[in-house]
Amino acid sequence: MDLGSLLDINTVLVAIVVILLICLVSRSLQWPANIPPGPPGYPLLGNLLLLRQGNILDTFRNLRKQHGDVFSVKVGPSLTVVFNGIDTLKEAFIKRADEFSDRPYSYISDKVFEGKGILSSSGEHWKLTRTFFLKTLREFGFGGRSLESRVKEETASFLDSIEQHNGCPFDIKPLTALAVSNVTCSIAFGNRSEYTDARFKRLTSLCAENVRLTVESGAVRNLPGARYLPGDMFNIKKLISNYNDIKECIDEQINEHRTKFDEDNQRDFIDAFLTEQNKRGKDEQIFEDINLSAIIMNLCLAGTSTTTGTFLWAILYLLHNKNIQDKLRKEIESVVGTSRFPSLADKRALPYNEAFMTEVHRMANFAPFSVPRGATKDIQFRGMTIPSGSVILVSLDSVMNDPNIFENPDTFNPERYLGQDGQLNGKERNVIPFSLGPRTCLGESLARLELFTLMTSLLQRFEFLPEVPDQLPSLEPIPRLARAPKDFKCRIVKIK
Repeated sequence: MDLGSLLDINTVLVAIVVILLICLVSRSLQWPANIPPGPPGYPLLGNLLLLRQGNILDTFRNLRKQHGDVFSVKVGPSLTVVFNGIDTLKEAFIKRADEFSDRPYSYISDKVFEGKGILSSSGEHWKLTRTFFLKTLREFGFGGRSLESRVKEETASFLDSIEQHNGCPFDIKPLTALAVSNVTCSIAFGNRSEYTDARFKRLTSLCAENVRLTVESGAVRNLPGARYLPGDMFNIKKLISNYNDIKECIDEQINEHRTKFDEDNQRDFIDAFLTEQNKRGKDEQIFEDINLSAIIMNLCLAGTSTTTGTFLWAILYLLHNKNIQDKLRKEIESVVGTSRFPSLADKRALPYNEAFMTEVHRMANFAPFSVPRGATKDIQFRGMTIPSGSVILVSLDSVMNDPNIFENPDTFNPERYLGQDGQLNGKERNVIPFSLGPRTCLGESLARLELFTLMTSLLQRFEFLPEVPDQLPSLEPIPRLARAPKDFKCRIVKIK
């Protein structure tokens, strides 16, 4: 390539950069004067440098002290508004839910799924899809006995696999992810898979990688111009490729279902969707194949990572609190015995186990800002203007770690939820790991069922011990927006 060609390329690149900078500056100048208060930032970068310093939770907690329950931070050309405190959250996301239930634009979701599904969609499409999703899952026993039987079946396989380790140290994370994912896949695809099944392992692996890549590519949500940079420094191209691979796996299942479809014998969610599709036609708003693919992807991704992460946190707290572990097991033995699995019918009689999992949810704080909301138009709130296009964060952390609600919030203490009669005292209602309002996690009842069944069944039969005696694994999370625990090994020894 000659010198003239190189100069031409450089001129084009400089022009692109200048245009992007002009767009960034002009966007910020359009914000009204009464946006929520926040820290001063740098031109173009906004508060990016501040947000990259230390722990994001500590940063946001300090900003709340300085600027109040509703504050804003500038991330490149985007404005992010953070809502804090139980009263503020209820006012915005329950009382004014219609204004605060949309999602922000996602380039990656739009690229792969055209903004369809449940997790990323907004407006009428989201409402219709959500209604169909909930109705169908209820018909297939979501939250009922038939779903419990699926979870128990998976729990039996899970325990058998654990027992094969013969009390030797191992990393339980991959096995847990397979078990949790299997329940979700059985709802979507009609049957569970063996943990050695190649197609199932590939889908689970892709979903796990997708979660990691989503965190790494976060810059593209606030700096959309980043996707035009040479190479793939934010893993944007890799993430899109990964999404397409997941979609390919799901579409393969949909095509198989279509070839064996029998309207009088609906086996799973895909069959239920195809039934409605045949009645209404693919052109109707929510009954397109791409919407079905997106819904199943939401099920596979959203449920597996959060439930797996919370389960791992529960094991860590058991390792760190042997006295709590013993007390939990004693309650299970007194109510259930050892001859059968615990069931949902036992849950009310196991208040200490319920208090334990509630405290795990609070302390684990796995998704401290839930899933972002988006302002699709200017919103007036408490005398402030939240501009159209703003990203809205729901700080669940501001409730679950509020010292005015939970005394000594940094201390792990299941007893805080129990009254003098040993029953739940109502404080558990302030633990909101699944968010609140219409956008609360649709898989909440499934996640709670899985966590209850897996944890009580394990405690009933096994003891949790650290990999090395007197050397406990870290309780420090991986420093990301999702508070995943660091990798660890432990010994799970069968009780004789």
